[in-house]
Amino acid sequence: MKGKIQMRIARLTAAVSAIAVLSASLPMGAAAAEPKYCRLTLLDFDGNEMGHLTVLEGERIVDSLLESVDTDSLHSFIGTNTEVGFSSWSEHPASLTGNFTVQALYRKMTISLEAMPGKTEYYDNYGSIDLSGLKVIIASEVQLPEKDSKGNYKVEKTVTDISSACTTKPENLQTAFASGNQAKINVYPISSEKSIASYDITYFPYAGDADMDGHVTSADASYILSVYSALATGNTVTYAATQKKRMDVDGNGRIEPADASLVLGFYANASVEEHPTWKKVLENAQ
Repeated sequence: MKGKIQMRIARLTAAVSAIAVLSASLPMGAAAAEPKYCRLTLLDFDGNEMGHLTVLEGERIVDSLLESVDTDSLHSFIGTNTEVGFSSWSEHPASLTGNFTVQALYRKMTISLEAMPGKTEYYDNYGSIDLSGLKVIIASEVQLPEKDSKGNYKVEKTVTDISSACTTKPENLQTAFASGNQAKINVYPISSEKSIASYDITYFPYAGDADMDGHVTSADASYILSVYSALATGNTVTYAATQKKRMDVDGNGRIEPADASLVLGFYANASVEEHPTWKKVLENAQ
């Protein structure tokens, strides 16, 4: 029993000696340093404070903290076709040694209609809607972290033509003319539910039917040639209300042998195709 007590006294003596050594190594009055915190202020696109973060001085977590900030509140629409959203922060410090401020930089995208489709009248009620002539662009503005001589953040501008990616409703001619010879077409930019343009189209179902018998045949080609011959020799030709338009299938305002050739082309296609189209005949003639 006496030996155990002596061992405990020896351990206590050693502990007290260690404390004494440590105390002797510390300066008089020294205390453990308290952690220092820095304020990271967040500004919106207009330079107004939108919040702040408290960061331990020197701790290398600022980047990850900035990435975790919810910037959805900065997203907005200006009018119908301009969208503004967050692009990046003005600076990305790895750590802080004092209070610091960063600003949200924006990305602005505006969809614009530059030109309407040229084709509004169709000889076919089957096939695709012709958007030739349509021009739709996206103008993009992105704020950069660099500043200009006036202290404003620089803006990078780009323009992208998205005309070929536009879609329509109705999607095709057979749907558009399902209930009549007139239809309204809405044009939509890619991945958008808002139309950028709206226009009317019409269907002329009598192209090529020169003799007005309800069919396009070789007889119509012969009729066109006879009219051309009469006009070429100075004779007067009287037409029905739509008859000249029926004969002038290339739409150049004149009745010529070329129109008769086009009628024969359509007639030939009709004999072998389920859905012959004037579009195909006219494109092949170019």
